Amino acid sequence: LWRRTNRSPILRAAVVGILSIVYSFVYCGGERIESFLEKGGLINEYYTANEHELHPSKTLSPRGLYYANGRWLEEKDAAKNCSDTIRFRGVNLPAKTPSAPSELRNTKNNEHFYTSKRDVSFVGRPFPLDEAPTHFQRISHQWGFNLVRLSTSWEAVMHEGPGVIDRPYLAYLQKLISLAGEHGLYVLIDPHQDVWSRFTGGDGAPYWTLEAAGFNLDRPVLHDAGSAILHQFWNASEFGDMPLMMWTNNYWKLGASTMFTLFFAGDVYAPGIIPETSLPYEERSNETIQMFLQGHYLQFIDAVAEAMKDCPNVIGFGTMNEPSNGFVGVEDIREIHSPVLHGHALSAFDSMRLGSGESLEVPYYDSHFRHRSQHLLNPRQKSVYHSPESDVWQRVGVYEIDDLTDQRTLLRPNHFSFGHGEDFTNTYLLPFYESVKRTVSQHNPKFVTYAEPYFDPTDPYPSAPAELAGRQFGWAPHWYDAITLFLGIYSHWFSFDFEWNVPAIGPNMIDWAFRKNLGQIKHGKEGQQSKDMHIVVGETGVPFTGGKGDYTLSLDRTLRAMEVNDLDFAVWCYEGENDDIGGDMWNGENLSLISGGRGRGLQAAIRPWPHRYNDGLRVVSQRFNPIDVRYRLVVEEKEGISCVDCVATVHIFVPSCHFREPMFTAPGDTVSYDRSAQNLEWEIRGRSAAARYVLQISDTPNS
Repeated sequence: LWRRTNRSPILRAAVVGILSIVYSFVYCGGERIESFLEKGGLINEYYTANEHELHPSKTLSPRGLYYANGRWLEEKDAAKNCSDTIRFRGVNLPAKTPSAPSELRNTKNNEHFYTSKRDVSFVGRPFPLDEAPTHFQRISHQWGFNLVRLSTSWEAVMHEGPGVIDRPYLAYLQKLISLAGEHGLYVLIDPHQDVWSRFTGGDGAPYWTLEAAGFNLDRPVLHDAGSAILHQFWNASEFGDMPLMMWTNNYWKLGASTMFTLFFAGDVYAPGIIPETSLPYEERSNETIQMFLQGHYLQFIDAVAEAMKDCPNVIGFGTMNEPSNGFVGVEDIREIHSPVLHGHALSAFDSMRLGSGESLEVPYYDSHFRHRSQHLLNPRQKSVYHSPESDVWQRVGVYEIDDLTDQRTLLRPNHFSFGHGEDFTNTYLLPFYESVKRTVSQHNPKFVTYAEPYFDPTDPYPSAPAELAGRQFGWAPHWYDAITLFLGIYSHWFSFDFEWNVPAIGPNMIDWAFRKNLGQIKHGKEGQQSKDMHIVVGETGVPFTGGKGDYTLSLDRTLRAMEVNDLDFAVWCYEGENDDIGGDMWNGENLSLISGGRGRGLQAAIRPWPHRYNDGLRVVSQRFNPIDVRYRLVVEEKEGISCVDCVATVHIFVPSCHFREPMFTAPGDTVSYDRSAQNLEWEIRGRSAAARYVLQISDTPNS
C-alpha cells in the first residue's frame, strides 16, 4: 500500500494518518495524558521546596577523561585494570546578550543599543560568580545532569575592536568553569551565534564585522530597510507582538546572508573585496574579507582555548553554533529560498534591492504560511551601506544601478550557484572545522572539536562527514520538535515528519517518526554514521508557552526519542533570569527549565539514566515511563570481551523525585542505591560473551 501511494503525497499522508489514528485508539487511551497532567506540578514543587536539603555535593573523578574511538572514557582504575565509559546529559547555559549596559540584557529594549556597541561587557553572563554554586548545585546534584554546554561569543571576547581581547571576561569564564567542576559538571564550550550578530537580529559576532563588510551601524538602518528584523526595534503598534521564532527569518535576509557568505566563501563569491576599516587606505593590508573575518574568529577561539587549556573539566569546543550557508548555493536569487513563508517573503535579489535604498511592497506572513497583508519596506529609501561603493554585491557585478533612472538590473541571477561537484559542507565547512581543531588542539590536544552542521532544508538530519572520523572530532547537531517550537503549541495528535515530508498523526506515529528522525542522527543514512565519533545533540527542548502540563508532555516525548536512540544531549536551556513576563529575554523565546527561581517541566527533564559503566558494556535499550514510574535498562557485552571474570559496574542516576521507595530487579546481580546521591550501582556478575543483562526499577505503590 505504501509503494502504491508514492506518487501522491496527499494519499500517502491520508494512509499514514488513518493507520496511526486507528492504532492509537486501540492501544493508547487517554490514561497517559490524564495521569501525566495530574502529577505534573508535584516534582517541580518537590525540588523547589527541598533543594537545599537534598543530595550532597559531588565532584569529578580525579582520574580524568580521555577520548578514544568516539567514546569518552575515564582513566583506568589501577585496582580494576579497566576503564569506564562516561555518558553525558546536560543543559545549555545561554549568554546571548551583554550584562552591561543593563538595558541591553533584554532584546525588547533598544536604549544604548548603537551608542554602546563597542563598550559592552559579558562578565556575569550566564550568571554572576557568587550565584554560580546555587545554579550548579541544582543542575548537577538535584537534577542529575553532568554536562553544561556553556555559551560564549565572539562579541563577548572581542567587542571593542579587531584583535582587542576582553581579559576580565576570560578570567570570569575561567572561574565559572572551575566552579562547574567543583560541582561535578563537565563543560562543552559553545561559540554561540544566531543569525550572525545582535545587530542582525540575533547574537554572536561583534559590530565591527558588519562595518568591515560595508554596513552602516550608526542607526537601525538594517532593520528599517528590511535587511534584518531586530526585536529591539520591532513596531508592536503596527504589527503586534513579534511572532514566535520570527528571528529565524533573518537567516535569509541581506545582513546575515551577506555575512555568512563572506565568512565562508567570500574569496569565491566576492573576490577582491577587502575589509573596510578606519585605517587610511594605504595602511590597510591586502587580506580579503574572508581572511579578515575567519582570521579574527579563530583569534577569538584561540583566546578562549588558551584561557581554558588547564581546566580539567572542559571536554572540548564547538565550531560555531548553527552556522548558515548565507547565499551560497542559491541557484537563482530571483526566487524565495527561505524554506517557510514567515515574516516578509523576500528573494535574495529583493533583499539586495532593499539594502541599496529601494522601496518594495512585499507580502507579510504573521504566522507560518498565513498571509496577513502587503507591507511597504524601506519607505524612506535608505541604503544600509556606508556609501554606494560599500555595496559588495553591486561591486562584484551581481546587479547594477542606473545612475539616471535609479533602476536595479540583475546581471547574474546564478552568481551563488555551486560549481560542479561542490556542496557547502565539503567545500566550505570541512576546511573551517579543520581550522578550529588546529586552533584549540595547540593549547590542549585532549580537547575534542565538536563540528556542527548548517541548516539544510533538503537534509534535515545530516550525518557527520566521514573525513572527521577517528580524528579527535565529535558531532553536535541540534534537534527540536519543530512544529511545537515554531507554533508554540503542543499537539498530542499532530506533528510532521521532515524526513519523509508527511504529517505524523496520532501519538504512536509521532513517537515513531521522532525515533526514526533521531535514528538518522545516531546511525546516519543507511547506517553510514561513523562509530568513531562521539555524537551529542547540542540542543533540544520545548517552548514553555502551552497550558499547564503541555510542555511537560512535549518534553517527555522528545526525550523518549533521545533515550530510544541512546543519544547524549543537552537541553536548551537553563536561563537563571527567566521569568513569566520576559521569558528568556531574547527575541521572545521561553524555553528555560527554570523560571522565577522555580523549576518547570522537571517531571520530563529529570529522568533515570546510566552515566557511567564498564567499557566492556554497551547500552542496548532504555525506557522510562514517568506515569507508571518504571525504568528498564538493557546492556550487553561488546564483542571481544577480555575479562569475563571481572565485575562490571553500571552507575545509574535514579531521581528520588520519581522513585520515593524504589524496587529493583536484576536477576543474579547486586544492586545498591544511595538515595542521598540519587545513584544506583548495578554490579553485573557471572559475565559471558554476547550476554545481555536487564535491570528494572519501579516505585513502591502509593509511595
